[in-house]
Parts: sequence; C-alpha cells; structure tokens
Amino acid sequence: MRQVCFTATVGACLALAQTSDSRAQEADQNGWYLRGGPVGIFFSPGADLSVGGAPFPGADVSVDDNYSLSFDVGYRVNEQISATFTFGIPPTAEIRGDGSLAGAYLGDVTYAPAILALQYRFPTGNPMFEPYVGAGINYTMILDSKARDVAGFDVDNAWGTVLQVGFESMIDERLGVYFDVKKIWLEADVGGTLGVGGPAAAGKATLDPLLVGTGLIWRF
Repeated sequence: MRQVCFTATVGACLALAQTSDSRAQEADQNGWYLRGGPVGIFFSPGADLSVGGAPFPGADVSVDDNYSLSFDVGYRVNEQISATFTFGIPPTAEIRGDGSLAGAYLGDVTYAPAILALQYRFPTGNPMFEPYVGAGINYTMILDSKARDVAGFDVDNAWGTVLQVGFESMIDERLGVYFDVKKIWLEADVGGTLGVGGPAAAGKATLDPLLVGTGLIWRF
C-alpha cells in the first residue's frame, strides 16, 4: 500500500513539475521583443492621371526597388497571439513615367512607412520553426518630394492595408532569427505641373509594395 501511495505521489509531483515547466516556457515566450534587419521593397506601380482636368490616356509610372533596414517592436500576448509596430530607415524612391509618359523622370520621394499588425502563430512545439500569419494597417508618411521633369511634384501621405506571413527560429530563449513577407495595398494622391508654366497634372498612383525582410530577434 505504501508503495502504491509513494508511486502515485511521485507521479503527481512529476505531472505538476511538467505543467509548471510548460507554463514557465510559455511565460518566457510572452512579453516584449525586438526584431531588426535588412528589407527589400518591391513595388507593383500603376497610375490614373489627368492633365489640365482631362484624363491622360495610357499614362503609367514605374518605381525602382528599394532596400533599407526595418525594425519591429513586438508584444507577445500568449503562445498564439502577438502584435507588432514596424518602422524603418526612410528610403528614397525614383518615380518615372511609363506608357504614354515613358521617358519622363517625375521625381524622387523619401518616405517612411509605419505598420501596426496582429499575428497568429501556429503552435508547432518546435522553437526552431514557428510560422505565423498577420494583418494590419499601414501609414506611409512622405518626408520629402523632389521634382524632376514635373514642376512642384508632390505625393501625399497615404493609408493602406497589410497582410503578412513569416516564421521565427529561436537559437536560445532570448536570441533568434526571422524571415518575414508583407504585402501592402497602397494608393497615394500625386500632383504637379508638366514643365514650367505647363498644365497641372493630378491623379492617384498605385504603389502596392511587397516587403521581404530577415534579421535577428531579441526577447526580453
């Protein structure tokens, strides 16, 4: 009888220890973390423009790819839910004409995108591979516009929606690496004057950038 009681007691203690360890591991995952590393920004541009108040058929734009550094400030609520605020070093994009505007160099734009998103993390039980999906909102602030062939070239700040997919791989309890892809659907109002004293041009530019980044994670 004593052996049975001893065995049951030991079994209960082991089960309690495993539960406590599991809760401790989950608690270690929760809380604040930082991520940072290089990011590539690849645009899918388009334009709907008018000149002198009349539609300008066939007008289009192209935007060169950009590369920068991106940073996330994140908070992990529990094993499956987290939230991030993403920002980065502002890059500068060259915006050129395409289609019926081919050959025109419209201007340069320095911009600062900021993203607030929620993530759902798929529990795999393997800290070396933890995939996630996310969704959120983007606000792109235009810090500077420099006119080239379009006098007074100007691009407005704009809101957009974001979808996200990626994974994290933890090296130890604090340090890890990540790979992340974000798609932003973004349109911005643009305007200017074609040449000195020429007709006013205005419209919407579709940017729809794809952000592909990787880097390091540090959990507090």
